[in-house]
Amino acid sequence: MNKSKWIGIVVLTLFVLLAVGGPMVARFGPIAFDGERLSAPSGVHWLGTNSLGQDIFSQWIYGARNTFLIGLLVSILSTSLSGALGLAAGYSKRLDPVINGIANVLLVIPSLLLMLLVAAFTGGGIVQLILTLGLLSWPGYMRLIRASVLSLKEREFVKAAQLFQAKPGYILRKHLLPFIGPLLRTKFIMSFRQAVTMEAGLSFLGLGDPNQATWGKMLEQAFQQNETWMTSVWQWTVLPPALSLLLVTVGLALLGESARARNGAVSSVGSEPRSERISRSANKPEQPAVAFSPDVPVAAIGLSVAYGERTVLLPATFTVADGSITAVFGESGSGKTTLARALYGLQPRHTVQGEAFVSRKRIYGGGDTMRRWHDAAFIFQDPRQSFNPLLTIDQQFREVMQGRDGVSASAAAKRQEAAQALREVQLDERMLDCYPHQLSGGMLSRVAIALALVNKPSVLIADEPTGALDPIVKREILELLAAKVREHSMTLFLITHDIRAALHVADDVMVLKEGRLLEHSPREQWLNDPEADYSRELLSSLR
Repeated sequence: MNKSKWIGIVVLTLFVLLAVGGPMVARFGPIAFDGERLSAPSGVHWLGTNSLGQDIFSQWIYGARNTFLIGLLVSILSTSLSGALGLAAGYSKRLDPVINGIANVLLVIPSLLLMLLVAAFTGGGIVQLILTLGLLSWPGYMRLIRASVLSLKEREFVKAAQLFQAKPGYILRKHLLPFIGPLLRTKFIMSFRQAVTMEAGLSFLGLGDPNQATWGKMLEQAFQQNETWMTSVWQWTVLPPALSLLLVTVGLALLGESARARNGAVSSVGSEPRSERISRSANKPEQPAVAFSPDVPVAAIGLSVAYGERTVLLPATFTVADGSITAVFGESGSGKTTLARALYGLQPRHTVQGEAFVSRKRIYGGGDTMRRWHDAAFIFQDPRQSFNPLLTIDQQFREVMQGRDGVSASAAAKRQEAAQALREVQLDERMLDCYPHQLSGGMLSRVAIALALVNKPSVLIADEPTGALDPIVKREILELLAAKVREHSMTLFLITHDIRAALHVADDVMVLKEGRLLEHSPREQWLNDPEADYSRELLSSLR
C-alpha cells in the first residue's frame, strides 16, 4: 500500500470516528442557542460560538455526521446506478441504446444549474439533495463501465459461460461484475468527494436545509456576518469547517488516485483478442460435390462467413467421420479459426451462410439445440484468455458440469469428478484450488483439455490448443489430447500450425488458404498425392 493511500485512509478514518463518536462528547445541540453571541473558544465552548450563540464545536461534529451521511448515500446511489446500468448497457444490445441515450441527455444538461433549480424549488432538504446528486452523477462512469463490459463479453471465458447456457444474471454477477470492481471503487470515492463539495457549495449559497448542521451551512452563517473578517471571529467560525472540507476532499483525492492507478488492469483484462486477418478472393469458386449424410458428427454444407461485403470464409462443404481426428492446416489468416467458430456456432448468425452440423444437430436455426460442453466442446487458442482469472479451477469445472443430464450433483461429487479429469491429464488434484495465474502455460493447456473432456462430449473442436507451448511440451500435450480422444471415442477437429506433430495423430487432413477450402482427404492420400499446389508447398517445407 503506497504512502498517499495511507494518508488518505488515516485522514478519513479520523473524520469518520469524529462523525460517529463525536456527538457523545458534545455538550450542546447543533442548533441550540446556549451561549453568548460570537464568544471566543473557552472551556465551555471549545470552538466558541457563532453569531446566533450556537456552539461551534457541536455544529462541527454534527456537521461531520450530516456531511458524511450525504456523501455516503449519494455515493451508494450513484455507484449502484453506474454499475447496474453500465452492465446492462454493455451486455444487452436492446437496452444499450435506451440507457446510453438517457446518459447522453444527462451529460449535456448543466448539472449545477439543475441542482440549483431543484434545491431552490424543494427547499434544499437533505433527501432531495441526495436524490438529485445521485440521479445526475451516474452517466460518466456508466459509459466507462459499459465500454469495459463490451470488451469483456467478447472474451473466451464469457463465451464459454454462454455456451453452457448460463443465464445473463449469472454471467453478469460471476464473470463481469468482479472485473469492474476497481471502476466501481473509484466511482464511489469520486462520487463521495463530489457530494461533499456540492453540498457545501449549495449550503454556502443558502440553498441547504436550515434545520440541519453541515460544514457548508457553518460557512454560510459565518460569511453572513460583517464581524467575521473585521475581527478575529473568523479563526473559530471559518477555519474548522473550511479545514475539515479541505482535509476530507484531499483524503478522498488521495484514495481516488490510488484506485485509478490500479484500473489499468481492467483495460488490459478487457482487451480484445487478436483478430484473424483474412484475404478476400475476387471470385468465389464453386465447391466440388461432396456426398453428404446428416448421420456424421461434423458436417458443413456451403458454409461461409462474411463481414459486410468482405467474405472471410468461402463456401465449404465437407463431412468428418465418426471417431476420427481431422487436422486443419493453413497459414495465419487462412480462415481456420473462423471455420471452427462457425461450426460451433460462435459466429453471429447474420455473418453465416449455409448449414453446419455438430453432434448430428443443426447449429444455425435448428430446432434440436446442441448442449454445448455436453454434446460438443471447444478448446480455445489461448488458455490464459479462456479461463476466468477471478475463479478457481474448481469453480470453473463446476460451471462446465452444471445442468448435465438434468441432474444436479453435489459439490463434493463434482469436485471428485474434476479431480479425476485432472488426473487423466497428469495433473494433481491440488490444482483445483489454484487460480489460472498460478499455473504455467502447459498446465493450463492440460486443464483446458480436462475441462473439454469432463462431460465426455462426442465432438471436440480444438483451436491451436498447443500454440503457446515449447516444442517438447507441445508434442506431449497433442499426443495426450489424441490419446484421450481415442479413449473416449470422440471426433476431434484439430486446428494447428504444427503439421509434423498433427500428422502423427491425424486420420484426415483439411487445407485452407485465403478463406478457401483447397483440399480434404485422408492423411496417407494427402502425403502421397496432394491435389493442391499449396499442399505440395506445405509438404516440401517438412522435408
